[in-house]
Amino acid sequence: MSFGMMGTDREERINYERMREYRLARTREQMEKFGIGTLVSWEAWDIRYISGAYVTVPTRWIEGQYCILPRNGDPHVFAFPSFSPYAVRKKMPWLKDKIWAPASHIKLARTVDDLSPVVNQIADVIAEHGLTNEPVGLDGTQSELLLQEAFGKKGIKIVDAKPAMFQARKIKNQDEIECCRMACTISDAAFTDMRAAIKPGVKECELMGIGMNRLYALGCDETMEFVVASGPRTNPLWIDYTDRMVHEGDHVIIDINGASFNGYKSCYYRTFVCGKATQQQKETYEECRAMMYAGMSGIKAGNTTWDVCKNWPDSPQYWGYDNWDEVMGYALGHGLGISLHEFPFMFPATAKDNPVTLEEGMVLAIENWTGKKDGGKDGVRLEENIVVTKDGYELLTNYPVDELIECPL
Repeated sequence: MSFGMMGTDREERINYERMREYRLARTREQMEKFGIGTLVSWEAWDIRYISGAYVTVPTRWIEGQYCILPRNGDPHVFAFPSFSPYAVRKKMPWLKDKIWAPASHIKLARTVDDLSPVVNQIADVIAEHGLTNEPVGLDGTQSELLLQEAFGKKGIKIVDAKPAMFQARKIKNQDEIECCRMACTISDAAFTDMRAAIKPGVKECELMGIGMNRLYALGCDETMEFVVASGPRTNPLWIDYTDRMVHEGDHVIIDINGASFNGYKSCYYRTFVCGKATQQQKETYEECRAMMYAGMSGIKAGNTTWDVCKNWPDSPQYWGYDNWDEVMGYALGHGLGISLHEFPFMFPATAKDNPVTLEEGMVLAIENWTGKKDGGKDGVRLEENIVVTKDGYELLTNYPVDELIECPL
């Protein structure tokens, strides 16, 4: 597709009804495979995937919102993007009025009895659909042990639903892919604004603010804080931001991670230099770029995650360390979609013994870092987002990557 964001009567663009129906069908398919009669999720990403309901960031921690999906019924949503469930019903007609206020916030529960209002709410839906004797899959809660005891008192068996949801979300349809593409395109605009602002004296936190402004101005519904690391904070790489001022000659590494267009994320590193790049900086950059694309050369449907990772250094000593745990973030790949990190995950230390087959429609992020442990303060981090195709991959990330990006003074 690759069209605009607005609705129109003269082009086929993102079809959100088709996307919701696809996601719901994928979820039900995995429930069947994993033997789950009813799925209950407190995970914001999965609530949105199953129902389209948006759980705002400030309300996620207390686990006060959830959805219930009976395998033989429609989603039941207990959430409050508005404090009036009646108002929400008007905005989300595809949920057929199955929207209610949640009973309580389960993360604040200290005893099994504290969970009774929520458990009773869920048990009523389970009984309504005749699924009391089938396992209930729990997803996205830190109160699983208490819930298991509470449901056990009602004779209901509990299983882990996270693997089923990972499998459901791993293959995207054309509408999900287009949402990912939009997130990456919006990120391109943010990179452009930040590049223009990279001058001596600008602070890392200022750059993040400039990028955030562009993301929200172009329609992101949420975003996570960026990585903005400059100068010595690029080697070893720090994955946060500070009030450090950029100096002439500094590398500036930026990761727009979690820019969200209708729920779908980018995870997107580029490396800049304040002013003119030295020859050494250019060589370090090319080493990282070549490494990333060597891994990507192994991507196509039918190949495995090992076909990606085997093209990267086979020892942590390449980066100057003896332990893979210390460099695991320097050569990796992961699924990408309605959450920042999805199935599959790939690391050189584990992919050979536990390969995962790549499939058409997977959206992946491939990322690498290069820098010397001894000598030189400059590190380089790059990342591309791609869609796996029958014969290879399609790039979703289009910001320049062929050479180190200079920011004229």
